[in-house]
Amino acid sequence: MASKDSPASLATNLVSRTTTTSKVHSVLLLPGDGVGPEIAEEALKVLSTITRTSGVQFRVRKAMTGGCSIDAHGTPLTDDVLQLAKDSDAILFGAVGGPKW
Repeated sequence: MASKDSPASLATNLVSRTTTTSKVHSVLLLPGDGVGPEIAEEALKVLSTITRTSGVQFRVRKAMTGGCSIDAHGTPLTDDVLQLAKDSDAILFGAVGGPKW
């Protein structure tokens, strides 16, 4: 039997506490550029697993930042994306940067 302070026990307790709420957590996904989109895809898999195993719900919105935003909007972070970030419960940030920018 796992001790009450073991990682397995702590994880079980965390899941037990989080499943009692029906709040949908707002997450802003900022994949960025370079390896960022690949990182972001893996992060989405983690959120999906959390939802499937614990029932915790996420609403994920995706926006541009970094070089792809520079190319599209002339700035690495638009005011709209900044507001989305402020309005979110969490931000998943991939990566930015590359030789082009």
